[in-house]
Amino acid sequence: MKYMPGEIEVSTVIGDIYEASYQPTFWPNALESIARFTHSSSAALMYQDNELDSAGDAYTYNISAEISAKHKAYGADPNFQIMSNSVPLGKAAAIDHIIRDRKELESLYGVEFNQLLAEADMYYLGGALLFMDDVHVAAIGLQRKKSMGGWTAPQIEKLDVLIPHLQRAINIQKEFTRLYISEKAFHKGLDKLITGMVLFDKALKPIYINPVARSILDYHPAISMTNDMICTNSKQQTMKIHDALLMAVSPEQSLRDSVQPNFSIGLKHPDYQSPLPVLISHTQGILDGFVSDGHHAHAVMCFSDPEKTLPIVAEELAGVYRLTPAEAQVAVSIAHGISPSDIASCNEVAVSTVRSQLKAVFSKVGVKSQSELTKVILSGPFVKDI
Repeated sequence: MKYMPGEIEVSTVIGDIYEASYQPTFWPNALESIARFTHSSSAALMYQDNELDSAGDAYTYNISAEISAKHKAYGADPNFQIMSNSVPLGKAAAIDHIIRDRKELESLYGVEFNQLLAEADMYYLGGALLFMDDVHVAAIGLQRKKSMGGWTAPQIEKLDVLIPHLQRAINIQKEFTRLYISEKAFHKGLDKLITGMVLFDKALKPIYINPVARSILDYHPAISMTNDMICTNSKQQTMKIHDALLMAVSPEQSLRDSVQPNFSIGLKHPDYQSPLPVLISHTQGILDGFVSDGHHAHAVMCFSDPEKTLPIVAEELAGVYRLTPAEAQVAVSIAHGISPSDIASCNEVAVSTVRSQLKAVFSKVGVKSQSELTKVILSGPFVKDI
C-alpha cells in the first residue's frame, strides 16, 4: 500500500476506526487514515486477547509482509517496553522524545532490531499502549522515515485524540467476535436437530432453516416453501399457518385479543399414513434474541416427519457395520433426509469428504443408493423407541 500524504478530517479517521471495529478487514484502511492524520509514513495495530484468541490479530498500513514477518520473528518490540516504563497507559508518545540520545536508543535496540528498522526505513517510532492487563494487550505503532524528520509535539497529540476511540473499537471488535462465534456455534447445534426448524423475523421472512426442515420442505407433499412463504396442500391449512405466524411474531397483540400465541396442526396428505405435526410459537428460551445476518427471530416453526425422522443410534449402526464414527453420522444424516452438501456445511468439511464417507458406508452396508441405505437403517435395530 502506497503512502498517501495529506490532511484528513478527524471525523473521517474516527469513522474509519469504528468501521474497522465490526469489519476487521478494514483495519489497514483505518490505519492509513491514522497515518495521514498524524503525518506518519506507516502504522501497525497489534492486539492479543487472552480470553478470545480469534479476537486478536495484527494489522498494518504501508509495511511489507516481509518486514511484518521479520518483526514477528524478532519477538517483543523494545519500544513497547520503553513506553510502558515511561508513558501512562493510553497516552501517545514518540520514542525519540523519551530517549533523545540516538546512540543510547540504538544501544537499547541492539544490532538485529536496528538492522530491521534500517531495512524498513523506519527511523522515528511512536505510538501508544492501548491495553496491557491479564485480559488483553493492544498497542498502536507509528513510524516515520528518516527523511521526514521526527514528530512535533502537536502531531503526537493528534494520536491522543484517537486513543479513546481505538480502545472502544477494540472492545467492540471483541464483542462482535464473541457474538459471531456464539451464533456460529448455535447455528451448528440447530443444524444437527432431527426436527425441522424454521425461524422467521418480524416481517415473516425466514432467516434460518435447518437441514432437516429443508429436506422435509423439499420432499414432503404436505408442506413446502414458495417465495419465502410456507404452503401446504390445503388452502385452508396454509391460511391457518400464516395466521399463526402473524400471531407468533406479535404475542402481545395475541394476548390482548385473548388468542393463544402457540399453535399446532397436523398436516395430512393421502400418500402418508401419519399427519405431519407442525408447532408454531413466539421465540423464547435459548431462541430469544436469536439473530441471523442482522435479522432478529420472532417466530419459530418446528415440524417432523413421523415416518422418517425417528432417532437413530449411531453407535449401534457403527458397531454392526464397522463404520467409523464420522461414517455413522453421515449414514444417520442421510436417513434423516439431509443432503451431502448440508452435512458438509454442518460439520465444516468439504462435500467431497462427505461423498467419500458415504461411498465407504455404501460399501460396508452393501447398498448402492441413498434410498436403499435409508430403508436398511429404518428397518433395522438402530431406531430408538420414543
